[in-house]
Amino acid sequence: MKKYLLIFILLFSLNINSQNDPRAEKLLSKVSSKIDSAESYKIDFKYTLENKLEGISQDAFGNVTIQGDNYFLNFMGITQICDSNSIYSIVPENEEVIISNIKEEENQTIKPSKLLNFYRKGYLILWDKLQSDYNKKIQFVKLIPSDSDSDINYLLLGINISNNNISKLIEIGKNKTKTILNVNSIVFDPVLENDIFIFDKNNYKGYYIEKL
Repeated sequence: MKKYLLIFILLFSLNINSQNDPRAEKLLSKVSSKIDSAESYKIDFKYTLENKLEGISQDAFGNVTIQGDNYFLNFMGITQICDSNSIYSIVPENEEVIISNIKEEENQTIKPSKLLNFYRKGYLILWDKLQSDYNKKIQFVKLIPSDSDSDINYLLLGINISNNNISKLIEIGKNKTKTILNVNSIVFDPVLENDIFIFDKNNYKGYYIEKL
């Protein structure tokens, strides 16, 4: 009888511990409401990759414009255009364009088009630390992947509590790699060129174009 009682208590405590924190859910709801009210947005960011065991520390800057599943990304000398069906990776240094199916993007940790709303499913949501960042108060929410096979140990999503904007995303990998995405600015509903998400091969004459 004691054995079954112990099992029941253990299962009950596991169920309690796997519940989302209401404070974190409420804060993310405010973030989602602001994102959903916009048709598009542009993000300027700084990306940092760290692995102390391997002695790696790299910084890079970039920007991405997003509208639905479409995006236009500039990062590390490469431009990516996604038109909801295909992804066009343009590498000026090599004068080449690689065209891939959007389904291949699913293998990425976080899709560029889902940068501001990836957290809505697939994670246990917990309340974490409050941090002062210059004149901003950043509340972190801890996201633990529900998929045990994920390469991610956990994520820390930092939210500026003065305007409910995402300010920082920290990813801790199971291989001890740490990636940090600092959001320098977010512009909601920016003025967009009509063809920003359209790839025109005539603009890349002389480039080698490969379709995967």
